[in-house]
Amino acid sequence: MNPYAPPEAAVRDLPAKAGSAFKAVAFGLAADIGGTFLAGIVLALVYGAVLGASGASTEEIVASTRAIGTDSWLFYAGTLVGLACSVLGGYVCARIARRDEMKLGAILAGLTALIGILFSGEDYQLGTLASLTLAGIGAVMIGARLGNTKNRGTTGTK
Repeated sequence: MNPYAPPEAAVRDLPAKAGSAFKAVAFGLAADIGGTFLAGIVLALVYGAVLGASGASTEEIVASTRAIGTDSWLFYAGTLVGLACSVLGGYVCARIARRDEMKLGAILAGLTALIGILFSGEDYQLGTLASLTLAGIGAVMIGARLGNTKNRGTTGTK
């Protein structure tokens, strides 16, 4: 035995403990709904500034931000940002839970879909609402899958 050799020991990180399912879903909801809400405010402010710079009156800006058509750039930007927040929400949920990630992701997706339907009211036609709801569910599940993969320490490639 060499007295000058470094000591040999099996050193590794302890596996992370599973988190609270309630906390995982709550923080996932906060990331998804809260992020979407904050992003919507920022987008509305940017849209209002663009309209104001083009010479629109305050009344015109308020009216146009309340009735955003599904064919406007603001609708598409808001949808993309909202879906990104949904992916983030699913990821946060899975990373906090560290167990049953897909099951908790499905619960989160159901809750966000229900909240989205309740808050949309009669703003969209049924087909648009169904498409947005299904896209949101898919986005949350993608985030949950990404979090699951990260929790398992795999990248999906070999």
